[in-house]
Amino acid sequence: MLKPIVRALLLALFVFSAAACNKNGDSASSDEVYTVSDVQKISLAQQDAGFTIKLPHTMPKDYKFQSVKYVPDKQGITVQYFWNDDSFTGEMLFLTQQLTDPQIDYASNARVEDVLLGNVWAKFVQGSDVNGVWQNEAPVYWLRWQAHDFYFTLIFTGTESSSEGWMTKDELVKLAEQLLW
Repeated sequence: MLKPIVRALLLALFVFSAAACNKNGDSASSDEVYTVSDVQKISLAQQDAGFTIKLPHTMPKDYKFQSVKYVPDKQGITVQYFWNDDSFTGEMLFLTQQLTDPQIDYASNARVEDVLLGNVWAKFVQGSDVNGVWQNEAPVYWLRWQAHDFYFTLIFTGTESSSEGWMTKDELVKLAEQLLW
């Protein structure tokens, strides 16, 4: 049951990413969304956003940079990583840093847990909304926090918990701790 849900979620993320990408260029006007696929071009997204994005010092084994997006109306940058292995089963990480409050409302049955990242409290949620129904057991982990006037979201999604690319909640928290000042 979870595999079809996760595959649908991954497809939706891909479609959203593809739809949002309307330019592969050097800069964006205030109403354009673009994606670059070269990690060297993160600086272009940062230049347009007007801030430097915090990136992890180290990534989990075999996770590779995939893309970066600047979304002007959200005043945010999202960096996507994927597990680069021959047995890829859909493991991806998304890191968003933005200036505007994302105004997150969790589903009424979502289990929201407070976790401590260094000296900053974050919200951890497992699950996904599938056709308007929250699935607490879906293999998607959300970690959100605010620090230094920025709002951060770190999302892990995968399909196979037996995969070497699978991340646990604790591993996600440790990755997020690298983003603290």
